[in-house]
Amino acid sequence: MSKIAQRFSEIRKSLELTQKQFAHQLDVSIGSVQGYERDQIPKGDVLKKLSDWGYDLNWFFTGVGEMRLGADVRSVALNRKVAWNVAYYLCKRMDAARDPNQFADTFMEVHDWMVDNYSKPKEEQAPAEMTAQIIDFAMLRLDAG
Repeated sequence: MSKIAQRFSEIRKSLELTQKQFAHQLDVSIGSVQGYERDQIPKGDVLKKLSDWGYDLNWFFTGVGEMRLGADVRSVALNRKVAWNVAYYLCKRMDAARDPNQFADTFMEVHDWMVDNYSKPKEEQAPAEMTAQIIDFAMLRLDAG
């Protein structure tokens, strides 16, 4: 059993659920839960539910930190880490770029620009056309890489 499988099982046990009950809560088959508790990596919708329930996905994948996040711990840094990992794994699955690290880094540059732009008052935000141009430029950089 992998460490991730052990942590998946720990989450289920912390909820005091059987595999069948946990499968129902996650809206997956019992076979999926059994697979996750052996060695399969849960799909994105399962990971999202675990995260929504307050489980730390960093802990889930690495074993570092606490199983559950306190409401005050959900920070910008954690959100950035999650966004970077999403971009990295999407790239790997889609073969969208030759280098998933470069893709994820470029994705985060665009992400950070958009977060900064949309956190400004409406009248100070860059127009949508500028956002489109920044995304187009980022895609060109990826194609050139």
